[in-house]
Amino acid sequence: MEKRKFPSTQSEALRQGVTYYYTGRPCKRGHICERFASNRNCRECINYKNRQRTQKDYWVDYGDEAYKKKKRRNAIKYYHTRAHKRAAKLRKHFERKSRVATPQGVKEIKRLYLEAQLLTIDSGVKHEVDHIIPLIHPQVCGLSVPLNMQLLTKAQNRRKASRFSQDEQSKIQMQLIKKAPGEGPAR
Repeated sequence: MEKRKFPSTQSEALRQGVTYYYTGRPCKRGHICERFASNRNCRECINYKNRQRTQKDYWVDYGDEAYKKKKRRNAIKYYHTRAHKRAAKLRKHFERKSRVATPQGVKEIKRLYLEAQLLTIDSGVKHEVDHIIPLIHPQVCGLSVPLNMQLLTKAQNRRKASRFSQDEQSKIQMQLIKKAPGEGPAR
């Protein structure tokens, strides 16, 4: 649940049966995050308090053996799901970093987006910038560079979606190879 979707007061949260509410004001330690509806405590403060307790072995003698076994099993399961999320986050980070254009390319990309806006205003038909080789696809990973971008109408772009055809791309690549380096993308 996003912060803006939380109730703004504790009474609203209790009435709705929601665990958290979000005021947008900092707690006494300066955290700006959601608070528990049951006791008004800041979520970050509780996390900090639990970390401190763990460092001081507060939880060592807590619960019987069955309880400890259940907690270990859940901790292992949680750790593995968190590891998966960390790996996915890291992969997305490197994918974003790998799709970088040169400063000149960035200007060209901005020009393409402005051109799409102007075409939309002039013609009344929504135009969008499309990646010829899709950014996210099981077989390939395109780049956000001017040579991989084209202007399409919104309907054409939705029809194309993230499809990739090896034959079509081979033809486009051959055209790009034959062109001089100073020329813009083929239309």
